[in-house]
Amino acid sequence: MKDEKAESILNTAKKMFGRYGLQKTTLDEIARMARVAKATIYNYFGSKDSVYLEVLRREANEIVEKISFSVSQEVLPCDKVVAFARAKFQYMRQAINILNLDRDGIEKILPKAESIRSELFEREVDIIRSILEEGVKKGVFCLNNVPLAASAIGHALKGFELNWLVQESEEQIEHHLDELMNIVFCGLMSNKKSVNA
Repeated sequence: MKDEKAESILNTAKKMFGRYGLQKTTLDEIARMARVAKATIYNYFGSKDSVYLEVLRREANEIVEKISFSVSQEVLPCDKVVAFARAKFQYMRQAINILNLDRDGIEKILPKAESIRSELFEREVDIIRSILEEGVKKGVFCLNNVPLAASAIGHALKGFELNWLVQESEEQIEHHLDELMNIVFCGLMSNKKSVNA
């Protein structure tokens, strides 16, 4: 959808959904702010829900692209993991509609939104998995189950999203991430005993 009108509609809708949420934003308001006819929105998207889902897809794609770029700027696997975590929180803060999914429980109102959120999570885990595989291959990481480790890291970071991004400053998030990365790389135990031992 390279059309200027479609872009204008989506950019306007992104701001309005981010500010007022799905329920309080109307197509009339989007049309007025985007300076298009309401019928134009229907022609391009069919419904308000479809506009919202496209806004979510775009936010998810932007997050993955920006995280991937940040990771690609690093050489060492350890630095890539840190770059991933920092970029995730930096760009999630900007993706207000994705954040609102978690905060507002919108998946109950619009189940397709949950699939976009789930797909974003899986794409993040894929990035983590590729970093961990590279680290194992280079002898930097010692992991028995890379997919499980990637999923565990993904879930841990996702668990912090809402609280950190809504309640914490960027500086506090940096401190939390530094400590979390220290635990990921060094562990909690002073001697390297297995947890199952």
